[in-house]
Amino acid sequence: MSDLQGAAEMLPWGLRFPLELLLVLVSLVALGWITGAIRYIRNSRVGVAEKLFSVRGSVPSGLIALGGEAGYQPNVLRGGLHFMMPFQYRLHSVPLVTIPQGQMGYVFARDGRPLPPTQTLASSPENLDFGDAAAFLKNGGERGPQRAILREGTYAINLAQFVVLTAERVFCLALERAEEGVLAGMAEEIGARDGFTRS
Repeated sequence: MSDLQGAAEMLPWGLRFPLELLLVLVSLVALGWITGAIRYIRNSRVGVAEKLFSVRGSVPSGLIALGGEAGYQPNVLRGGLHFMMPFQYRLHSVPLVTIPQGQMGYVFARDGRPLPPTQTLASSPENLDFGDAAAFLKNGGERGPQRAILREGTYAINLAQFVVLTAERVFCLALERAEEGVLAGMAEEIGARDGFTRS
């Protein structure tokens, strides 16, 4: 008996597995990883799922798919192992939004009702929670700069729907290369006016 076969047959707690079964399990896990059926997200990040195809078609308007259509899904996936339909999803791993103590973050919504022409900041829907993109959109959330801000803390936010500007960085899922420069310019302008520090 080879050393490899002996190691495969003797597992912790006295369990014994034949080498062939172990190879089949390893192959299944590898196949799941390659096809995207098994995904792992670190605890310091969240996943934004983008559905690549759906029998319900694409999002009719906007960015977030609220009815199971193809497009960015509203709910984020927290840290850990996730099992998904093979080849159907692209998973974007983004950091948790962290606002340092004594500072605040400004939020910009990419999807929602359009702002009226006379309005500069979006009005906040009832029970506003930037961690729940679906509720934000279903309750009439408006796209654009939000009136509500984020206080110090750590937040699991869908960064396809929301962009968060802080003194240290811009939290977003970059959808276009040109967008990154605009967002960095906005953050720089706010920082120049000491807009990130709570008084």
